[in-house]
Amino acid sequence: MERLAAGEQMGGMAEAAAPLKSVRIWQLKPDTDVYRKFISYEETVRQFGEPSPEHYRVAYDGQLDTNDLEAIYTRCNVNHPPGYDGHSLSMSDVVELYDAEGSEFHYCDRFGFQKISFGEPEQTQTMGMSM
Repeated sequence: MERLAAGEQMGGMAEAAAPLKSVRIWQLKPDTDVYRKFISYEETVRQFGEPSPEHYRVAYDGQLDTNDLEAIYTRCNVNHPPGYDGHSLSMSDVVELYDAEGSEFHYCDRFGFQKISFGEPEQTQTMGMSM
């Protein structure tokens, strides 16, 4: 009931606006093979397989007042948020949008973003093998 009341107080915007998620920016670790950096998703998969968290470090974890990937890209290039510890958002970086429900991972590609699993397939395969 409280959520319904809060939604009514905010007017029609409650239905239109998605709940704001937290953002993690994942960037390849400094000691990662230089040929893995700044390449397209297709090239990454062809040469190295799916991107995996073991090759990345978190350069940012916080709120950016948007869930829009293009707006996040602009913000992490033009005006780094406080606590941002990395290079400007670039190809091969991963943007994670997360909340209590879980995470979505997006690979910064040549043009736009590619939704990826980012390490989840191993868990799926393990579960499949135990059946």
